[in-house]
Amino acid sequence: MQTTKISILAAIAALIITSCEQQVQMVTEINRDGTCTRQISTKEEEWCSLPDDQWEKITPQDTSDNKTLYFRRAFSCVEEMAANPVLNAYGREIKSNASLTKRFKWFYTDFCFTETFLSWEENTEIPIADYLSKDEASFMWTGYPNLTDGMTGIEMVDYLDKLQEKLDHWEYTVLLNCDMKLIANHYQDIANPPVSRSEFLSLRDTLVHFGRENWYDEFEGEQDLFRDYFKSDAYDIFYKSTTEYSQKYKAEGDSLLRSTVAIVLIKAPYSLKMPGHVTDAGRGTVTDGVINYRFEGGFLLSGDYTITATSRTVNIWAFILSFIIILIACLSLLYRKK
Repeated sequence: MQTTKISILAAIAALIITSCEQQVQMVTEINRDGTCTRQISTKEEEWCSLPDDQWEKITPQDTSDNKTLYFRRAFSCVEEMAANPVLNAYGREIKSNASLTKRFKWFYTDFCFTETFLSWEENTEIPIADYLSKDEASFMWTGYPNLTDGMTGIEMVDYLDKLQEKLDHWEYTVLLNCDMKLIANHYQDIANPPVSRSEFLSLRDTLVHFGRENWYDEFEGEQDLFRDYFKSDAYDIFYKSTTEYSQKYKAEGDSLLRSTVAIVLIKAPYSLKMPGHVTDAGRGTVTDGVINYRFEGGFLLSGDYTITATSRTVNIWAFILSFIIILIACLSLLYRKK
């Protein structure tokens, strides 16, 4: 199914999406003593939550990039780090929980770090769970779990088409819902509305079905969803830039849409430096000892998203002490034999 473009909000959505990519990059470094540091780089401070002066602004090595801002802060433990969120979606903080466990194994010490970014489901007016199962939504956004394992290529294409159709349905509903909320907020501006405000809002699912069943390449002029369905031009004032209300509608529509879709616009690559040698990078990839993870706001629409890694450090002192103990034991045996 081809996605239908609707309303001034659709144009605003396209503008937002093309102008906001990879707003924040996070680098987390875990130290052997359990302390840690977090560095943030961003070109858009609006996507960051840096509420106090404890974040140190640093100068990058590449001074030619004068648009990117860099901040760094040291923490006594990973729990303290997680208690100070750095990401936000249109003013709402994206929270996380973090833990670090150390397992002493005499010659080695294993470190296990996890940071779980909390689900955004409660912040969505139209839950994606109404359209896809938890695993289906997670697979579409993150690639996990692998729901196509064991399928043939033909089976995989057919299955993915069905999932994409469900996702398109959700996205279409979210966008249309923004239009309808904007119109409902100014229903008193409409001359001779074909239905009451309450009835208009109650028709959301019906309008979604109508729009998806009778999709157009683009809505142009008379080919407008509301005009086609209601057989009325009463709602045209929300779609024409020449009306006396157009600027007010555009500003409010921009704010409404940003608050609705901000979470899916976030792209925040996450890099992690662990003490010692990385033994398990979870879903990340290791480059020169640094684990790199993909992290996007959409990952949180279907539930929590966890970043995890384990590493191992060598306890040199344990080898030395063990050698000394063995040496003393051997010398003691030799002395007794004499």
